[in-house]
Amino acid sequence: MEVTFKDVSLSYDGTREILHHLNFTIPEGTLVSILGPSGCGKSTTLMMISGLLAPTSGKIFFGDKDVTKQDALARKVGMVFQNYALYPHLTVLENIMFPLKMAKVKKPERKKRALELAKLVHVEDQINKKPGALSGGQQQRVAIARALAKEPSLLLLDEPLSNLDARLRIEMREEIRRIQQETGVTTIFVTHDQDEALHISDHIMVLNNGDMQQFSSAETLYDNPSNLFVAKFIGEPVINTLAIADFQGELDQHVPADILKQAVSVGIRPEALQDHDSGDDTIAAIETTVKEFEKYGREKNAQLDFHGKKLLTTEIENTLEKEQKLTLYLQKSGFYLFDQDGKRIFGGDQDVK
Repeated sequence: MEVTFKDVSLSYDGTREILHHLNFTIPEGTLVSILGPSGCGKSTTLMMISGLLAPTSGKIFFGDKDVTKQDALARKVGMVFQNYALYPHLTVLENIMFPLKMAKVKKPERKKRALELAKLVHVEDQINKKPGALSGGQQQRVAIARALAKEPSLLLLDEPLSNLDARLRIEMREEIRRIQQETGVTTIFVTHDQDEALHISDHIMVLNNGDMQQFSSAETLYDNPSNLFVAKFIGEPVINTLAIADFQGELDQHVPADILKQAVSVGIRPEALQDHDSGDDTIAAIETTVKEFEKYGREKNAQLDFHGKKLLTTEIENTLEKEQKLTLYLQKSGFYLFDQDGKRIFGGDQDVK
């Protein structure tokens, strides 16, 4: 099922908008993550897709059908929340069958469907247990199976990994991706964790303060951020950010003058600062002083001083000493300029050739 928002806004009190004029299309059969900091409107957007919240203005379409005024039941969506909300007195199989029982599906048929889903989510050996006897990951699998029981048009997942430990989070995000690919159901995944979104999504929608910042693939978000917020939010370690005034002529011969006049902020990915010249891939050279040098296994990180400002690089070939003078080479890939509104005006595929 394709989902389209056309100029959708939401206000709880009629004066202060929570979401502002959202326009996007989620392609059928894809896994899309809604990513952003706490309070940005991720779960609210999901609630509007589900029908649990109605927009103040704008329209929502499932395919060609206007569902703006349809409730959640009519929209035929499956939901999995942070709290899995399984029935503690029912077995795993009974929990999965429950939506089919409510839909008055005959018992042999609902049992057959539930067993198929238990196998899909890899809990077929747990079907006679109660939820209290399951691990967090197993409970989540059961919740996903229950959400899929009625063959929903959409599967909506709201922070489903938040209650799991780090290792299990990685395992379950891979399982969610596998389940989505095997079923082909359009899946929308809400998270504040960029690592989760980057690893499992076909597309990622980045929200901040109720506005959509960018909607694209994980690779595009990283390589071609549309603004300073996306550049800072996506990527680990965090991108280096400086004021254009921190540069003292180092960019003058390398960036068009009209662009430099508009530029307010500079963004440099840590891997875009190298201690060796890469020829055509290098945009400029800067002089720095080493403040800290750390080596963890194969990783080498250096904290540097550049005109009194801090820079981090992860691309060091040699061992460095504190207070050592070091020439660094700015790479075209991972170097961006932003205007006073935070919009990217230089860097990325269309600007740096």
